[in-house]
Amino acid sequence: MRYNISMSKINVMITNANGKLDNLISTIDEAVHNAETFAFEHLGIDWDIDVLVTDCLYDIIIPEDGVGGRAVSHDFIELSINTEQVTGDAISEMLVHELCHAARWGKNNEWANTLFDNLICEGLATSFEAQYVKDKGNRQFFLDTVLSRSEEDNQKIINQLQPLFDSTNYDYNQIFFSGSDQLPRWAGYSAGYYLVNKYLESTGKTIEDSFADKYSLFREH
Repeated sequence: MRYNISMSKINVMITNANGKLDNLISTIDEAVHNAETFAFEHLGIDWDIDVLVTDCLYDIIIPEDGVGGRAVSHDFIELSINTEQVTGDAISEMLVHELCHAARWGKNNEWANTLFDNLICEGLATSFEAQYVKDKGNRQFFLDTVLSRSEEDNQKIINQLQPLFDSTNYDYNQIFFSGSDQLPRWAGYSAGYYLVNKYLESTGKTIEDSFADKYSLFREH
C-alpha cells in the first residue's frame, strides 16, 4: 500500500500507521488532484506544496464536514479527516481554502497582525473556496453556513467586531470558531467574506487579482 502520493506540484504524505486510511487512498488522491488543478491555475502557484493527511488532528476537524485543515506555511498544509464521514468533495473544498492561504504567503509575506488582517486573510480563502464550489451544486456545512448569512447578519457581526479591528489581543477562537452569546459560530469568516466581497465590488477585481493584495488596501475600501 502506498502512503505517499506524488502529483505534479503537490506531494501528499499520509499518516496511516493505524491503517484507518487504507480505503481512502484513491479518494484522497482524486480530491487533491481536483483542488490542485483549480487552485494552481487560478492563483498562479508555481512551487511545490507538501500536504499532510491524517486522522489524528481532531481539534481542526469540522464535525459536520468530517474534515479540517490549516496552512502552516506557503509550502506546507495539514488536513485531518474523520474516516467514517469524509467525502472527496469535502477534502477538495477544504484544500482549496488552505491553498489560497499558501498562495498568499508565497506571494505576500506580510504578517496578519490585527483582527482586521485576519478577517481579510480568512475572507479571501473563503471567497476562493466559494468560487470553487459555485458550479458544483453543493457545498460543505461550513461554507453553506457562512454564505447563507444575509447582509444584515454580516453587518451586525461587523458592528460588533469593528472596535477590535486594530487589536492584536482578542479571542481568536471565539471570533473565528466557537462564537458566543453575541457572535454566531464562524463569525470571523463571515465578516471576512463580507469585507472581501465589498472590496471586490468596489475595485472591480476578482479574487485571483486580489488574494495577495496588502491588508492596507482593503482598509481603503
